[in-house]
Amino acid sequence: MLWFRNLQVFRLSADHGMSADSIRASLEKKPFVPCGSMDVSSAGWIAPAKHRPDEITYTQQDAVLVALKTETKLLPAIVIRQEADERIRHIEEEEARKVGRKETKEIRDRVAEELLPRAFTKQGVQRAIIDLQSNLVLVESASSSRAENLLSDLREALGSLPTRLLQTSTTPQTAMTIWLEQGAPDDFTLDADCELRFPGDDGAVARFTRQDLNADEVRQHLESGKLVTKMGMSWNERISFQLTEKLELKRLAMLDVLQDDLKNADADSQDALFESSFALTVGELRQFLPAIIDALGGELPV
Repeated sequence: MLWFRNLQVFRLSADHGMSADSIRASLEKKPFVPCGSMDVSSAGWIAPAKHRPDEITYTQQDAVLVALKTETKLLPAIVIRQEADERIRHIEEEEARKVGRKETKEIRDRVAEELLPRAFTKQGVQRAIIDLQSNLVLVESASSSRAENLLSDLREALGSLPTRLLQTSTTPQTAMTIWLEQGAPDDFTLDADCELRFPGDDGAVARFTRQDLNADEVRQHLESGKLVTKMGMSWNERISFQLTEKLELKRLAMLDVLQDDLKNADADSQDALFESSFALTVGELRQFLPAIIDALGGELPV
């Protein structure tokens, strides 16, 4: 089954000029290739649907699913330092002299080069949906920096990817604070967890989990001037999620109604289940994301 647990959402310019075919053709030129013996890392595109291993993209309903595979050599600095220190000690004993700073750096660089071909590797896969109908790029990531890394690889492969972070009329922090004080907007429900922070880099933080958010304890933190930075919510009894002050969507989960929809889909194999779940994912996000944007006062014009 395909479902994104964390989302970073980017607006795609309406004049992007891309199509599903052009995206596929561009990514085919940048396939994943494992690290060579002297490579520190490698990144490239792989088939996002296992039942279609020869297709670098998977497209349905004008939504293009892509998958970036990365491989990184694991060569801890302490391993390099220990081996280099041993060589430096041997030189100083054998030649009765002190090894200088420049020579020390050269020895460490040489050790790193020698150890690199034998280093273990770590692999990972990160997915994204390029929604050509909604003009959004949805990156599967809890981290904005990892999302930007994927976008950077996409730009390199596509030649151009005119995207920007979503900007809404009301900031998520302001909106969530109002919702905690006055109640959630239509079709949304506040769950039982939130984080409040006093303004400023060193501001005090209060975190609540499995807590009635109408409790006096929570109200006291609001009255002291703290603002909401994270809040658990649910939408339309279909999706639960956590919204952050940066307009990140985390801990996305299907609620019972949506899970029942997937169970009722005509999916008699893993391949069919993938296709049904992708269609369901795209369809739900095309309703859910505009609802979030509307609840935040609408999107600011460029």
